[in-house]
Amino acid sequence: MDGWYTENIIMRSALPGNEGLIYLVRASDGYARPMFETLLTKSQFIAAPDASLLAYDEYDYNSQNHILKVMEPDGANAVALANFSGGSLYPIVWSPDSQWIAFNYYSSFVNSSPSAEVYIVDRKGGNLTSVYKGTTIGRLIFSPNGKYLLVEETTSVSGGHLFVVNLATREMKMLQAPGLSTDFDWYAPSWRP
Repeated sequence: MDGWYTENIIMRSALPGNEGLIYLVRASDGYARPMFETLLTKSQFIAAPDASLLAYDEYDYNSQNHILKVMEPDGANAVALANFSGGSLYPIVWSPDSQWIAFNYYSSFVNSSPSAEVYIVDRKGGNLTSVYKGTTIGRLIFSPNGKYLLVEETTSVSGGHLFVVNLATREMKMLQAPGLSTDFDWYAPSWRP
């Protein structure tokens, strides 16, 4: 399962011989229909909230390049938004208005430690901007109005820290609450409208 596309779930078959076929499964009754065929069998497709585009990481095993791309829901008109050599891209999330994508790029490990950098880019591939640098990113969550990005930084086995980035000013603050540890007193953060 890749995620939601309107009232449908984007799925692909794990059975031998069914590689490359992407299905939409209607949540209300389980009706499945083919969406499109692709060679990208290991890429997760993340649908924009307005269902206009799918974002994905196209990985070339030979060159070790990761290209963040978007394409139309029928698999057509792919556009490259960002390109990285080595490492990995995860997670990838859309802003509520479907205009921006936030993602984390893990570069290669240095001295057995990962290096993470969170970026935002507009849906046309412009304005690629680094908004946070850290070690291990668990989640990225846009605020309901799209003005802030919540970054979950996992710093230990028991937890980590939550940071909020103001996307207009790039100001970053660690979230703290009186009497609660920033290391292990929170789990699965979310925004409330």
